[in-house]
Amino acid sequence: MTVWRAAVVGWFVFLFAAFCCFAEAAGADGPPAPALPDASDVRVTIGEPATLMVWNRPIVTLRAQIDALTPQARIERVRRRITELPADARTGEVKAVPGTFGTLHGFWIEVGGRTLLALLPEDVDPDTGDTLDLLARSTVENLREALAARNAQQKLPTLVRSALFAVFATAVFALIVWALVRVRNRALERAQRNIRDRPLHVRGLNLRPYLRAIEDSAIKLTALASGLVLTYVWLTLVLDLFPYTRPWSDGLADWFTDTLATLAAGAIDGLPGLFTVIIIFLATRLIVQAVNRFFSSVERGWLKVHWLEAETARATRRLAIVLIWIFALTVAYPYIPGSHSDAFKGISVFVGLMVSLGSAGFVNQVMSGLVVVYSRSIKPGEFVQVDETLGKVSEIGVLATKILTPTRQEVTIPNAALVGSSITNYSRHADSQFGSIIGTTVTIGYDTPWRQVHAMLLLAAERTSGVRKEPKPRILQRALADFYVEYRLLVSIDPPESQPTVLSELLGHIQDVFNEFGVQIMSPHFRDQPAEKVWVPQSGWYAAPATPPAPVPTPGASASPPQAS
Repeated sequence: MTVWRAAVVGWFVFLFAAFCCFAEAAGADGPPAPALPDASDVRVTIGEPATLMVWNRPIVTLRAQIDALTPQARIERVRRRITELPADARTGEVKAVPGTFGTLHGFWIEVGGRTLLALLPEDVDPDTGDTLDLLARSTVENLREALAARNAQQKLPTLVRSALFAVFATAVFALIVWALVRVRNRALERAQRNIRDRPLHVRGLNLRPYLRAIEDSAIKLTALASGLVLTYVWLTLVLDLFPYTRPWSDGLADWFTDTLATLAAGAIDGLPGLFTVIIIFLATRLIVQAVNRFFSSVERGWLKVHWLEAETARATRRLAIVLIWIFALTVAYPYIPGSHSDAFKGISVFVGLMVSLGSAGFVNQVMSGLVVVYSRSIKPGEFVQVDETLGKVSEIGVLATKILTPTRQEVTIPNAALVGSSITNYSRHADSQFGSIIGTTVTIGYDTPWRQVHAMLLLAAERTSGVRKEPKPRILQRALADFYVEYRLLVSIDPPESQPTVLSELLGHIQDVFNEFGVQIMSPHFRDQPAEKVWVPQSGWYAAPATPPAPVPTPGASASPPQAS
Protein backbone atom coordinates (compact mmCIF):
# COMPACT_ATOMS: atom_id res chain seq x y z
CA MET A 1 0.00 0.00 0.00
CA THR A 2 1.45 3.38 -1.00
CA VAL A 3 1.36 6.58 1.08
CA TRP A 4 -1.38 8.07 -1.09
CA ARG A 5 -3.55 4.99 -0.78
CA ALA A 6 -3.15 4.98 2.99
CA ALA A 7 -4.07 8.66 3.14
CA VAL A 8 -7.16 8.05 1.04
CA VAL A 9 -8.22 5.22 3.35
CA GLY A 10 -7.74 7.48 6.38
CA TRP A 11 -9.89 10.22 4.89
CA PHE A 12 -12.50 7.61 3.98
CA VAL A 13 -12.63 6.40 7.59
CA PHE A 14 -12.91 9.99 8.80
CA LEU A 15 -15.71 10.86 6.36
CA PHE A 16 -17.53 7.61 7.11
CA ALA A 17 -17.40 8.28 10.86
CA ALA A 18 -18.62 11.84 10.38
CA PHE A 19 -21.42 10.64 8.10
CA CYS A 20 -22.51 8.08 10.69
CA CYS A 21 -22.53 10.77 13.37
CA PHE A 22 -24.81 13.12 11.46
CA ALA A 23 -26.90 10.32 9.94
CA GLU A 24 -27.94 9.28 13.44
CA ALA A 25 -29.60 12.63 13.98
CA ALA A 26 -30.93 12.88 10.42
CA GLY A 27 -32.73 9.56 10.73
CA ALA A 28 -34.98 10.77 13.54
CA ASP A 29 -37.98 11.22 11.30
CA GLY A 30 -39.95 8.09 10.66
CA PRO A 31 -43.31 6.49 11.02
CA PRO A 32 -44.77 6.87 14.51
CA ALA A 33 -44.79 3.79 16.70
CA PRO A 34 -48.09 2.25 17.73
CA ALA A 35 -49.73 3.96 20.68
CA LEU A 36 -49.55 2.41 24.15
CA PRO A 37 -52.72 0.45 24.89
CA ASP A 38 -55.10 1.49 27.63
CA ALA A 39 -53.51 0.56 30.95
CA SER A 40 -56.80 -0.46 32.44
CA ASP A 41 -56.90 -3.73 30.53
CA VAL A 42 -53.56 -4.88 29.05
CA ARG A 43 -52.07 -8.32 28.44
CA VAL A 44 -48.28 -8.77 28.66
CA THR A 45 -46.68 -11.70 26.81
CA ILE A 46 -43.20 -12.70 25.66
CA GLY A 47 -42.50 -11.55 22.09
CA GLU A 48 -39.57 -11.63 19.67
CA PRO A 49 -36.60 -9.95 21.43
CA ALA A 50 -35.41 -6.61 20.00
CA THR A 51 -32.28 -4.68 20.99
CA LEU A 52 -32.17 -0.90 21.36
CA MET A 53 -29.06 0.61 19.67
CA VAL A 54 -28.10 4.22 20.41
CA TRP A 55 -25.05 5.63 18.72
CA ASN A 56 -23.83 2.20 17.70
CA ARG A 57 -24.09 0.97 21.28
CA PRO A 58 -26.46 -1.70 22.65
CA ILE A 59 -28.62 -0.27 25.44
CA VAL A 60 -31.14 -2.95 26.37
CA THR A 61 -32.96 -5.94 24.88
CA LEU A 62 -36.74 -5.85 25.26
CA ARG A 63 -38.81 -9.04 25.33
CA ALA A 64 -42.21 -8.03 26.71
CA GLN A 65 -45.07 -7.54 24.25
CA ILE A 66 -47.86 -5.30 25.58
CA ASP A 67 -50.99 -6.39 23.74
CA ALA A 68 -50.25 -5.56 20.07
CA LEU A 69 -47.20 -3.48 20.93
CA THR A 70 -44.29 -5.78 20.01
CA PRO A 71 -40.76 -5.36 21.41
CA GLN A 72 -39.63 -3.96 18.04
CA ALA A 73 -42.45 -1.38 18.13
CA ARG A 74 -41.37 -0.39 21.64
CA ILE A 75 -37.81 0.04 20.36
CA GLU A 76 -39.02 2.36 17.59
CA ARG A 77 -40.93 4.43 20.15
CA VAL A 78 -37.82 4.77 22.33
CA ARG A 79 -35.65 5.81 19.38
CA ARG A 80 -38.12 8.53 18.48
CA ARG A 81 -38.11 9.84 22.04
CA ILE A 82 -34.29 9.81 22.18
CA THR A 83 -34.04 11.90 19.01
CA GLU A 84 -36.45 14.41 20.58
CA LEU A 85 -34.14 14.92 23.55
CA PRO A 86 -32.38 18.28 23.68
CA ALA A 87 -28.82 18.37 22.40
CA ASP A 88 -27.52 19.38 25.82
CA ALA A 89 -29.18 16.53 27.69
CA ARG A 90 -26.86 15.67 30.55
CA THR A 91 -25.94 12.14 31.40
CA GLY A 92 -26.53 12.77 35.08
CA GLU A 93 -30.22 13.23 34.37
CA VAL A 94 -30.60 9.56 33.32
CA LYS A 95 -32.23 7.48 36.04
CA ALA A 96 -34.52 4.51 36.63
CA VAL A 97 -37.70 5.20 38.60
CA PRO A 98 -39.85 2.33 39.89
CA GLY A 99 -43.52 2.85 39.22
CA THR A 100 -46.90 1.48 38.26
CA PHE A 101 -49.02 2.22 35.22
CA GLY A 102 -52.38 0.61 35.66
CA THR A 103 -51.67 -3.08 35.99
CA LEU A 104 -48.07 -2.67 34.77
CA HIS A 105 -45.30 -2.69 37.37
CA GLY A 106 -41.62 -2.04 36.64
CA PHE A 107 -38.97 0.66 36.13
CA TRP A 108 -39.41 3.80 34.06
CA ILE A 109 -36.19 5.08 32.44
CA GLU A 110 -36.18 8.89 32.44
CA VAL A 111 -33.85 11.56 31.03
CA GLY A 112 -34.35 15.03 32.45
CA GLY A 113 -37.83 14.14 33.60
CA ARG A 114 -38.82 12.66 30.22
CA THR A 115 -39.82 9.02 30.17
CA LEU A 116 -38.08 7.02 27.44
CA LEU A 117 -39.19 3.46 28.12
CA ALA A 118 -40.59 1.10 30.68
CA LEU A 119 -38.87 -2.07 31.81
CA LEU A 120 -41.21 -4.88 32.82
CA PRO A 121 -40.42 -8.19 34.54
CA GLU A 122 -41.06 -9.94 31.20
CA ASP A 123 -38.08 -8.04 29.70
CA VAL A 124 -35.62 -9.95 31.90
CA ASP A 125 -33.80 -12.81 30.16
CA PRO A 126 -34.59 -15.91 32.24
CA ASP A 127 -31.43 -17.69 31.01
CA THR A 128 -29.05 -15.13 32.57
CA GLY A 129 -30.52 -15.18 36.08
CA ASP A 130 -30.63 -11.34 36.21
CA THR A 131 -33.30 -9.40 38.06
CA LEU A 132 -35.34 -6.43 36.91
CA ASP A 133 -33.31 -4.16 39.19
CA LEU A 134 -30.00 -5.25 37.58
CA LEU A 135 -31.51 -4.79 34.11
CA ALA A 136 -32.59 -1.24 35.00
CA ARG A 137 -29.11 -0.36 36.31
CA SER A 138 -27.32 -1.67 33.21
CA THR A 139 -29.80 0.17 30.97
CA VAL A 140 -29.11 3.46 32.77
CA GLU A 141 -25.32 2.98 32.49
CA ASN A 142 -25.49 2.11 28.79
CA LEU A 143 -27.77 5.05 28.04
CA ARG A 144 -25.49 7.46 29.89
CA GLU A 145 -22.51 6.24 27.86
CA ALA A 146 -24.40 6.63 24.58
CA LEU A 147 -25.60 10.15 25.42
CA ALA A 148 -22.09 11.15 26.47
CA ALA A 149 -20.73 9.92 23.13
CA ARG A 150 -23.45 11.82 21.26
CA ASN A 151 -22.72 15.01 23.14
CA ALA A 152 -18.97 14.67 22.52
CA GLN A 153 -19.44 13.94 18.82
CA GLN A 154 -21.61 17.02 18.30
CA LYS A 155 -18.82 19.32 19.48
CA LEU A 156 -16.85 20.67 16.51
CA PRO A 157 -13.49 20.91 18.34
CA THR A 158 -13.75 17.22 19.28
CA LEU A 159 -14.54 16.24 15.70
CA VAL A 160 -11.69 18.32 14.27
CA ARG A 161 -9.21 16.98 16.81
CA SER A 162 -10.24 13.40 16.04
CA ALA A 163 -9.90 14.02 12.30
CA LEU A 164 -6.41 15.49 12.70
CA PHE A 165 -5.28 12.54 14.80
CA ALA A 166 -6.76 10.18 12.19
CA VAL A 167 -4.84 11.89 9.38
CA PHE A 168 -1.63 11.79 11.42
CA ALA A 169 -2.11 8.09 12.26
CA THR A 170 -2.81 7.34 8.60
CA ALA A 171 0.36 9.14 7.50
CA VAL A 172 2.45 7.22 10.05
CA PHE A 173 0.81 3.98 8.96
CA ALA A 174 1.52 4.70 5.29
CA LEU A 175 5.16 5.51 6.10
CA ILE A 176 5.61 2.27 8.02
CA VAL A 177 3.99 0.26 5.21
CA TRP A 178 6.29 1.93 2.66
CA ALA A 179 9.31 1.05 4.80
CA LEU A 180 8.03 -2.52 5.17
CA VAL A 181 7.73 -2.88 1.39
CA ARG A 182 11.29 -1.58 0.95
CA VAL A 183 12.62 -4.02 3.54
CA ARG A 184 10.76 -6.90 1.88
CA ASN A 185 12.17 -6.08 -1.57
CA ARG A 186 15.72 -5.79 -0.23
CA ALA A 187 15.35 -9.07 1.64
CA LEU A 188 14.18 -10.79 -1.56
CA GLU A 189 17.12 -9.38 -3.52
CA ARG A 190 19.62 -10.42 -0.86
CA ALA A 191 18.16 -13.92 -0.61
CA GLN A 192 18.28 -14.30 -4.39
CA ARG A 193 21.89 -13.13 -4.47
CA ASN A 194 22.97 -15.48 -1.67
CA ILE A 195 21.34 -18.50 -3.32
CA ARG A 196 22.78 -17.61 -6.73
CA ASP A 197 26.33 -17.42 -5.39
CA ARG A 198 26.29 -20.77 -3.59
CA PRO A 199 26.51 -24.27 -5.13
CA LEU A 200 23.43 -26.14 -3.99
CA HIS A 201 23.57 -29.65 -5.45
CA VAL A 202 22.84 -32.87 -3.58
CA ARG A 203 23.47 -36.12 -5.50
CA GLY A 204 23.13 -34.32 -8.80
CA LEU A 205 19.87 -32.57 -7.85
CA ASN A 206 19.87 -28.79 -8.13
CA LEU A 207 18.21 -27.46 -4.98
CA ARG A 208 18.56 -23.79 -5.92
CA PRO A 209 15.06 -23.25 -7.40
CA TYR A 210 13.36 -25.09 -4.52
CA LEU A 211 15.25 -23.18 -1.82
CA ARG A 212 14.64 -19.92 -3.61
CA ALA A 213 10.90 -20.57 -3.75
CA ILE A 214 10.82 -21.50 -0.06
CA GLU A 215 12.82 -18.44 1.02
CA ASP A 216 10.78 -16.07 -1.17
CA SER A 217 7.54 -17.47 0.22
CA ALA A 218 8.78 -17.12 3.80
CA ILE A 219 9.81 -13.48 3.27
CA LYS A 220 6.54 -12.60 1.55
CA LEU A 221 4.43 -14.30 4.20
CA THR A 222 6.35 -12.51 6.97
CA ALA A 223 5.84 -9.16 5.26
CA LEU A 224 2.15 -9.88 4.69
CA ALA A 225 1.62 -10.88 8.32
CA SER A 226 3.40 -7.72 9.49
CA GLY A 227 1.25 -5.63 7.17
CA LEU A 228 -1.93 -7.21 8.49
CA VAL A 229 -0.90 -6.53 12.09
CA LEU A 230 -0.09 -2.90 11.24
CA THR A 231 -3.42 -2.51 9.46
CA TYR A 232 -5.24 -3.92 12.48
CA VAL A 233 -3.48 -1.53 14.87
CA TRP A 234 -4.07 1.47 12.60
CA LEU A 235 -7.74 0.67 12.04
CA THR A 236 -8.35 0.09 15.75
CA LEU A 237 -6.68 3.41 16.62
CA VAL A 238 -8.54 5.44 13.98
CA LEU A 239 -11.94 3.99 14.90
CA ASP A 240 -11.26 4.73 18.56
CA LEU A 241 -10.81 8.46 17.79
CA PHE A 242 -14.51 9.00 16.98
CA PRO A 243 -17.19 8.39 19.64
CA TYR A 244 -19.60 6.84 17.15
CA THR A 245 -17.09 4.28 15.81
CA ARG A 246 -15.46 3.62 19.18
CA PRO A 247 -17.57 0.46 19.76
CA TRP A 248 -16.16 -0.94 16.51
CA SER A 249 -12.65 -0.31 17.82
CA ASP A 250 -13.54 -2.02 21.08
CA GLY A 251 -15.01 -4.91 19.10
CA LEU A 252 -11.80 -5.32 17.08
CA ALA A 253 -9.71 -5.20 20.24
CA ASP A 254 -11.99 -7.68 22.00
CA TRP A 255 -11.92 -9.98 18.96
CA PHE A 256 -8.13 -9.90 18.86
CA THR A 257 -7.70 -10.52 22.57
CA ASP A 258 -10.42 -13.18 22.59
CA THR A 259 -8.76 -14.92 19.65
CA LEU A 260 -5.37 -14.87 21.36
CA ALA A 261 -6.93 -16.07 24.60
CA THR A 262 -8.74 -18.87 22.78
CA LEU A 263 -5.57 -19.93 20.98
CA ALA A 264 -3.55 -19.78 24.19
CA ALA A 265 -6.18 -21.73 26.12
CA GLY A 266 -6.39 -24.29 23.32
CA ALA A 267 -2.61 -24.63 23.27
CA ILE A 268 -2.47 -25.07 27.03
CA ASP A 269 -5.34 -27.55 27.03
CA GLY A 270 -3.71 -29.46 24.19
CA LEU A 271 -0.32 -29.81 25.89
CA PRO A 272 -1.15 -33.07 27.73
CA GLY A 273 -2.54 -34.62 24.55
CA LEU A 274 0.40 -33.35 22.52
CA PHE A 275 2.81 -34.79 25.08
CA THR A 276 1.01 -38.15 24.81
CA VAL A 277 1.25 -38.03 21.01
CA ILE A 278 4.99 -37.35 21.24
CA ILE A 279 5.45 -40.30 23.61
CA ILE A 280 3.49 -42.58 21.25
CA PHE A 281 5.53 -41.33 18.29
CA LEU A 282 8.88 -41.94 20.02
CA ALA A 283 7.84 -45.39 21.24
CA THR A 284 6.59 -46.32 17.77
CA ARG A 285 9.83 -45.09 16.23
CA LEU A 286 11.88 -47.31 18.55
CA ILE A 287 9.70 -50.31 17.73
CA VAL A 288 9.99 -49.62 13.99
CA GLN A 289 13.79 -49.41 14.27
CA ALA A 290 13.90 -52.77 16.06
CA VAL A 291 11.59 -54.38 13.49
CA ASN A 292 13.62 -52.88 10.65
CA ARG A 293 16.88 -54.29 12.02
CA PHE A 294 15.36 -57.74 12.53
CA PHE A 295 13.96 -58.09 9.02
CA SER A 296 17.07 -56.51 7.46
CA SER A 297 19.19 -59.16 9.18
CA VAL A 298 16.96 -61.89 7.77
CA GLU A 299 17.06 -60.29 4.32
CA ARG A 300 20.88 -60.15 4.28
CA GLY A 301 21.18 -63.71 5.57
CA TRP A 302 22.70 -62.73 8.92
CA LEU A 303 19.79 -64.27 10.80
CA LYS A 304 17.93 -67.48 10.02
CA VAL A 305 14.36 -68.14 11.15
CA HIS A 306 12.26 -71.10 10.05
CA TRP A 307 9.08 -69.10 9.42
CA LEU A 308 10.56 -66.40 7.18
CA GLU A 309 12.56 -66.62 3.97
CA ALA A 310 15.16 -64.07 2.94
CA GLU A 311 13.26 -63.37 -0.29
CA THR A 312 10.09 -62.33 1.56
CA ALA A 313 11.81 -60.49 4.41
CA ARG A 314 11.85 -57.15 2.58
CA ALA A 315 8.13 -57.18 1.79
CA THR A 316 7.31 -58.42 5.29
CA ARG A 317 9.40 -55.61 6.78
CA ARG A 318 7.52 -52.96 4.81
CA LEU A 319 4.15 -54.47 5.64
CA ALA A 320 4.96 -54.73 9.34
CA ILE A 321 6.20 -51.12 9.52
CA VAL A 322 3.07 -49.82 7.79
CA LEU A 323 0.82 -51.77 10.15
CA ILE A 324 2.75 -50.52 13.19
CA TRP A 325 2.40 -46.88 12.10
CA ILE A 326 -1.30 -47.33 11.34
CA PHE A 327 -1.83 -48.81 14.80
CA ALA A 328 0.15 -45.96 16.39
CA LEU A 329 -1.90 -43.37 14.50
CA THR A 330 -5.11 -45.04 15.65
CA VAL A 331 -3.95 -44.96 19.27
CA ALA A 332 -2.69 -41.35 19.06
CA TYR A 333 -5.66 -39.93 17.16
CA PRO A 334 -7.85 -39.15 20.22
CA TYR A 335 -4.96 -37.27 21.84
CA ILE A 336 -4.26 -34.99 18.86
CA PRO A 337 -5.29 -31.40 19.79
CA GLY A 338 -8.50 -30.52 17.98
CA SER A 339 -9.31 -34.08 16.95
CA HIS A 340 -12.76 -33.80 18.54
CA SER A 341 -13.65 -30.56 16.73
CA ASP A 342 -16.22 -30.52 13.94
CA ALA A 343 -13.62 -29.24 11.45
CA PHE A 344 -11.27 -32.12 12.23
CA LYS A 345 -14.13 -34.60 11.97
CA GLY A 346 -15.15 -33.13 8.62
CA ILE A 347 -11.61 -33.49 7.30
CA SER A 348 -11.49 -37.08 8.56
CA VAL A 349 -14.76 -37.90 6.81
CA PHE A 350 -13.52 -36.25 3.60
CA VAL A 351 -10.22 -38.13 3.67
CA GLY A 352 -12.01 -41.39 4.41
CA LEU A 353 -14.38 -40.82 1.49
CA MET A 354 -11.49 -40.07 -0.88
CA VAL A 355 -9.61 -43.17 0.28
CA SER A 356 -12.72 -45.33 -0.10
CA LEU A 357 -13.41 -44.10 -3.62
CA GLY A 358 -9.84 -44.20 -4.88
CA SER A 359 -8.33 -47.15 -3.06
CA ALA A 360 -10.04 -49.99 -4.91
CA GLY A 361 -7.39 -50.24 -7.62
CA PHE A 362 -4.61 -49.43 -5.16
CA VAL A 363 -5.63 -52.18 -2.76
CA ASN A 364 -5.90 -54.61 -5.68
CA GLN A 365 -2.35 -53.80 -6.76
CA VAL A 366 -1.02 -54.06 -3.20
CA MET A 367 -2.70 -57.41 -2.57
CA SER A 368 -1.44 -58.68 -5.93
CA GLY A 369 2.05 -57.57 -4.95
CA LEU A 370 1.79 -59.54 -1.72
CA VAL A 371 0.66 -62.59 -3.69
CA VAL A 372 3.67 -62.26 -6.01
CA VAL A 373 6.10 -61.87 -3.12
CA TYR A 374 4.79 -64.59 -0.83
CA SER A 375 4.08 -67.11 -3.60
CA ARG A 376 7.76 -66.73 -4.59
CA SER A 377 6.94 -67.49 -8.21
CA ILE A 378 9.67 -65.04 -9.22
CA LYS A 379 12.54 -63.37 -7.41
CA PRO A 380 14.85 -60.47 -8.28
CA GLY A 381 17.67 -61.67 -10.52
CA GLU A 382 15.76 -64.56 -12.11
CA PHE A 383 15.35 -64.87 -15.86
CA VAL A 384 11.65 -65.22 -16.65
CA GLN A 385 9.11 -64.84 -19.40
CA VAL A 386 5.76 -63.15 -18.68
CA ASP A 387 3.50 -63.53 -21.71
CA GLU A 388 5.59 -61.92 -24.48
CA THR A 389 8.10 -60.24 -22.13
CA LEU A 390 11.42 -62.04 -21.67
CA GLY A 391 14.12 -60.77 -19.32
CA LYS A 392 15.63 -60.60 -15.86
CA VAL A 393 13.55 -59.49 -12.85
CA SER A 394 15.13 -56.29 -11.58
CA GLU A 395 12.64 -55.25 -8.90
CA ILE A 396 9.45 -56.52 -7.26
CA GLY A 397 7.57 -53.55 -5.84
CA VAL A 398 4.35 -53.12 -3.94
CA LEU A 399 2.44 -52.03 -7.03
CA ALA A 400 4.45 -53.34 -10.00
CA THR A 401 7.30 -55.61 -11.08
CA LYS A 402 10.13 -54.44 -13.34
CA ILE A 403 11.80 -56.73 -15.89
CA LEU A 404 15.00 -55.86 -17.76
CA THR A 405 14.96 -57.35 -21.27
CA PRO A 406 18.08 -58.54 -23.17
CA THR A 407 17.85 -55.33 -25.24
CA ARG A 408 18.27 -53.25 -22.03
CA GLN A 409 14.63 -52.18 -21.95
CA GLU A 410 12.87 -52.01 -18.59
CA VAL A 411 9.30 -53.29 -18.74
CA THR A 412 6.97 -52.44 -15.84
CA ILE A 413 4.18 -54.96 -15.29
CA PRO A 414 1.40 -54.17 -12.76
CA ASN A 415 1.19 -56.83 -10.10
CA ALA A 416 -2.52 -57.34 -10.82
CA ALA A 417 -1.64 -58.21 -14.43
CA LEU A 418 1.30 -60.34 -13.29
CA VAL A 419 -0.90 -62.48 -11.05
CA GLY A 420 -3.23 -63.22 -13.96
CA SER A 421 -0.43 -64.01 -16.44
CA SER A 422 1.47 -67.17 -17.29
CA ILE A 423 5.03 -67.00 -15.94
CA THR A 424 7.91 -69.14 -17.20
CA ASN A 425 10.89 -69.17 -14.84
CA TYR A 426 14.14 -70.29 -16.50
CA SER A 427 16.35 -69.71 -13.45
CA ARG A 428 14.46 -71.41 -10.63
CA HIS A 429 15.64 -74.97 -11.32
CA ALA A 430 18.74 -74.15 -13.34
CA ASP A 431 21.86 -75.47 -11.60
CA SER A 432 25.43 -76.43 -12.41
CA GLN A 433 24.43 -80.03 -13.20
CA PHE A 434 21.50 -79.56 -15.59
CA GLY A 435 21.58 -75.87 -16.50
CA SER A 436 18.50 -74.30 -18.05
CA ILE A 437 16.55 -76.24 -20.68
CA ILE A 438 15.33 -74.41 -23.77
CA GLY A 439 13.84 -75.77 -26.95
CA THR A 440 12.89 -75.03 -30.53
CA THR A 441 10.43 -76.68 -32.91
CA VAL A 442 10.76 -77.62 -36.60
CA THR A 443 8.25 -79.30 -38.90
CA ILE A 444 9.56 -81.62 -41.61
CA GLY A 445 7.61 -83.48 -44.29
CA TYR A 446 6.96 -87.22 -44.23
CA ASP A 447 9.33 -87.77 -47.17
CA THR A 448 12.31 -87.16 -44.86
CA PRO A 449 13.39 -90.03 -42.57
CA TRP A 450 12.90 -89.12 -38.96
CA ARG A 451 16.25 -90.65 -38.06
CA GLN A 452 17.92 -88.26 -40.50
CA VAL A 453 16.05 -85.32 -38.94
CA HIS A 454 17.19 -86.40 -35.48
CA ALA A 455 20.80 -86.62 -36.62
CA MET A 456 20.70 -83.22 -38.31
CA LEU A 457 19.16 -81.53 -35.25
CA LEU A 458 21.77 -83.09 -32.96
CA LEU A 459 24.52 -81.96 -35.34
CA ALA A 460 23.17 -78.39 -35.24
CA ALA A 461 23.11 -78.50 -31.43
CA GLU A 462 26.69 -79.80 -31.38
CA ARG A 463 27.86 -76.87 -33.50
CA THR A 464 26.22 -74.27 -31.21
CA SER A 465 28.76 -72.83 -28.79
CA GLY A 466 26.34 -72.03 -25.96
CA VAL A 467 24.85 -75.53 -25.71
CA ARG A 468 26.11 -77.72 -22.86
CA LYS A 469 27.48 -81.16 -23.58
CA GLU A 470 25.83 -82.57 -20.48
CA PRO A 471 23.01 -83.25 -20.26
CA LYS A 472 22.97 -84.22 -23.92
CA PRO A 473 20.50 -82.63 -26.32
CA ARG A 474 17.43 -84.69 -27.05
CA ILE A 475 14.63 -84.67 -29.58
CA LEU A 476 10.93 -85.27 -29.10
CA GLN A 477 8.46 -85.96 -31.86
CA ARG A 478 5.51 -83.84 -30.76
CA ALA A 479 2.89 -84.65 -33.39
CA LEU A 480 2.16 -86.45 -36.64
CA ALA A 481 0.19 -83.77 -38.43
CA ASP A 482 -1.58 -84.01 -41.77
CA PHE A 483 1.35 -82.67 -43.79
CA TYR A 484 4.42 -82.90 -41.56
CA VAL A 485 6.04 -84.29 -38.45
CA GLU A 486 6.69 -81.86 -35.58
CA TYR A 487 10.11 -82.23 -33.94
CA ARG A 488 11.10 -80.55 -30.65
CA LEU A 489 14.83 -80.06 -29.93
CA LEU A 490 15.72 -79.60 -26.24
CA VAL A 491 19.16 -78.35 -25.21
CA SER A 492 20.75 -77.23 -21.95
CA ILE A 493 22.36 -73.79 -21.61
CA ASP A 494 24.13 -71.91 -18.87
CA PRO A 495 23.46 -69.20 -17.75
CA PRO A 496 19.72 -68.74 -18.46
CA GLU A 497 20.31 -65.11 -19.51
CA SER A 498 22.13 -66.36 -22.62
CA GLN A 499 18.92 -67.87 -24.04
CA PRO A 500 18.28 -65.23 -26.77
CA THR A 501 21.81 -65.41 -28.23
CA VAL A 502 22.12 -69.21 -27.92
CA LEU A 503 18.72 -69.77 -29.49
CA SER A 504 19.55 -67.43 -32.35
CA GLU A 505 22.82 -69.29 -33.04
CA LEU A 506 21.07 -72.67 -32.78
CA LEU A 507 18.43 -71.71 -35.35
CA GLY A 508 21.16 -70.58 -37.70
CA HIS A 509 22.99 -73.90 -37.42
CA ILE A 510 19.74 -75.83 -38.00
CA GLN A 511 19.25 -74.01 -41.28
CA ASP A 512 22.87 -74.65 -42.30
CA VAL A 513 22.74 -78.38 -41.52
CA PHE A 514 19.44 -78.93 -43.33
CA ASN A 515 20.75 -77.03 -46.33
CA GLU A 516 23.95 -79.11 -46.36
CA PHE A 517 21.98 -82.37 -46.61
CA GLY A 518 19.36 -81.03 -48.99
CA VAL A 519 16.39 -81.37 -46.64
CA GLN A 520 13.61 -78.85 -46.97
CA ILE A 521 12.45 -77.35 -43.66
CA MET A 522 9.31 -75.75 -45.12
CA SER A 523 6.40 -78.21 -45.12
CA PRO A 524 3.93 -77.42 -47.95
CA HIS A 525 0.23 -78.02 -47.43
CA PHE A 526 -1.10 -80.12 -50.33
CA ARG A 527 -4.13 -78.99 -52.31
CA ASP A 528 -4.06 -82.26 -54.27
CA GLN A 529 -2.66 -85.66 -53.42
CA PRO A 530 0.68 -86.15 -55.22
CA ALA A 531 0.97 -89.02 -57.76
CA GLU A 532 3.86 -90.54 -55.83
CA LYS A 533 3.46 -91.79 -52.30
CA VAL A 534 4.98 -89.54 -49.64
CA TRP A 535 6.97 -92.14 -47.76
CA VAL A 536 10.53 -93.28 -47.10
CA PRO A 537 11.62 -96.78 -48.11
CA GLN A 538 13.67 -98.80 -45.66
CA SER A 539 16.77 -98.35 -47.73
CA GLY A 540 16.64 -94.62 -47.09
CA TRP A 541 16.04 -94.72 -43.40
CA TYR A 542 19.61 -93.92 -42.50
CA ALA A 543 20.33 -91.20 -45.01
CA ALA A 544 23.30 -89.04 -44.05
CA PRO A 545 24.16 -87.90 -41.53
CA ALA A 546 22.22 -90.71 -39.79
CA THR A 547 24.10 -93.95 -39.16
CA PRO A 548 22.52 -97.37 -38.65
CA PRO A 549 22.88 -98.84 -35.22
CA ALA A 550 25.48 -101.53 -34.63
CA PRO A 551 24.12 -105.09 -35.05
CA VAL A 552 23.16 -106.75 -31.81
CA PRO A 553 25.18 -110.04 -31.38
CA THR A 554 23.20 -113.28 -31.04
CA PRO A 555 23.52 -114.92 -27.61
CA GLY A 556 25.98 -117.88 -27.69
CA ALA A 557 27.54 -116.82 -30.97
CA SER A 558 31.19 -115.94 -31.22
CA ALA A 559 32.05 -112.28 -31.31
CA SER A 560 34.36 -112.92 -34.34
CA PRO A 561 34.18 -115.38 -37.28
CA PRO A 562 36.18 -118.61 -36.90
CA GLN A 563 39.67 -118.68 -38.39
CA ALA A 564 40.83 -121.37 -40.86
CA SER A 565 43.15 -123.99 -39.42
